[in-house]
Amino acid sequence: MEPVHEETEGKTVDGEFADLRKKKLTCLERIFKIVFKKKPIVDINIKNEKLLELLKPTRYKPDTVEQMALETKFSKEEVKSLYRAFKQECPTGISDEETFKDVYQKIFPLGESSKYAHLVFNSIDREQTGGITFGDFMDFLSTLTKGSEQEKILWSFQFYDVNRDGIISRDEMIKVTDSIYDLVGEDTHPKVKMQNVEQVFTCMDSNRDGIITKEEFVHYCSNTNNVSRNLAVLP
Repeated sequence: MEPVHEETEGKTVDGEFADLRKKKLTCLERIFKIVFKKKPIVDINIKNEKLLELLKPTRYKPDTVEQMALETKFSKEEVKSLYRAFKQECPTGISDEETFKDVYQKIFPLGESSKYAHLVFNSIDREQTGGITFGDFMDFLSTLTKGSEQEKILWSFQFYDVNRDGIISRDEMIKVTDSIYDLVGEDTHPKVKMQNVEQVFTCMDSNRDGIITKEEFVHYCSNTNNVSRNLAVLP
């Protein structure tokens, strides 16, 4: 893989993507080069020094390329290529939440992505360390791009279960839905938002106890057509 060059100041996001396309990189390599774009060295060192106090190297260093390829369903070449790109931009093997939010804002420039990116980051960083390792992100990519329908549904439940108590409350569904509307920049009347949330929540809450269990969530998603549209699940 060719070395990563510092982006010139003032270059647009479209320009960055165009440069990466000219280099004939794979789609995943482009994603990693944009996500892990270099920041000022001092800023990175300060943040990652604090994060490294919380993370052990064994958490994000696979024993072998073969092991990670087997666990994530990516090819060995994809794993090696992505790992090189990741390490070039994140030498400590950690991406913080600010970096993660930056990339979502570039992907959705017309909306406000901060709240949504926070929820996705929170779903990946299950141990609440404040950092996402290469292994964490590969697991996330693997589930969304190569996982079974059941695995994707379970990840979606985890995403909506913001406080991680094993159930989805009405407030949590409202919070996630609001973040999605903000993300895509859709100006929808609050009353319409609430009606949409209430419709989905009521359909999921089969026993009408005011909460959605994992079983209810899985049953709804497995038996409803266009469930991704109904739940507004975005990667």
